[in-house]
Amino acid sequence: MPELPEVENVARSLKPLEGKRLARLEVIDARVWFESQLDPLHFHRLSLSEVARRGKYLVLRFSPEHVIVQHLRMTGKMLDDGSALLPALLREDPEGPKRLQIRARFHFDQRPMIFFDPRRFGTLTAIADEDAFFAEKGIAPDPIHQEPAARQLFLKRLKDSERPIKPFLLDQSLAAGIGNIYADEALHREGIHPETPAHKVKHPERLWETVLEILARSIEAGGSSIIDYVNAEGLRGSFSAQHLVYGREGEECVSCRAPIRRIVLGGRSTHFCLHCQPKRFRRR
Repeated sequence: MPELPEVENVARSLKPLEGKRLARLEVIDARVWFESQLDPLHFHRLSLSEVARRGKYLVLRFSPEHVIVQHLRMTGKMLDDGSALLPALLREDPEGPKRLQIRARFHFDQRPMIFFDPRRFGTLTAIADEDAFFAEKGIAPDPIHQEPAARQLFLKRLKDSERPIKPFLLDQSLAAGIGNIYADEALHREGIHPETPAHKVKHPERLWETVLEILARSIEAGGSSIIDYVNAEGLRGSFSAQHLVYGREGEECVSCRAPIRRIVLGGRSTHFCLHCQPKRFRRR
């Protein structure tokens, strides 16, 4: 699933749409229009005022009362209509058996866009109150755009939590936008074993700063293209070349040459180096 840096790059690549009029919003797969308060017709002939991001969500703001929150999930992409990145079968036979992989079509003036999502897990949610939506979802403040509030919440909750630090980092109500990749990378750089109880992390402020640094570096590199992630211009990210542990099970640690290990923690694959990230706590 795209994490904060990947979604940030998608948002930036969609910035040229700002100011363009949406002639029509065509929902092709009804399942994509998820928990919406507004009908697609409410967006017809409105101009897109801003493309933004909150955590792992894209936010398309047409007016304060007309907002579409988009969750790309596993395979969702915003592409130009007719993009060469679409499978040939879908380009040649748009009404064929794969047609619902194009979940929706945004008919912007001079630049029609599609929401292409092969696995069909992504969603579009039309809302009239953005703040209320994210409050109801329990999404934490954004660590980039709302950093002081995000830092305060993170540090406050961490000091009292007995949860392992890796699942703690993945909790979107505590740290919005951080996923498997950047949690693993931050913990390795800080030498923290992923099973360490959150309240036993010795330098929580430093961990937060490391998270911010890694997110910023990944944004600059276009994100991490693990499988098929691309931004709206079809460009892949290059930060995966800088991964020290994520996706490197069995390979040598670049710091100490010990093998990278993988465990399942909180239902998620977790990569770490036991030599660089030793257990420094006792189980109860």
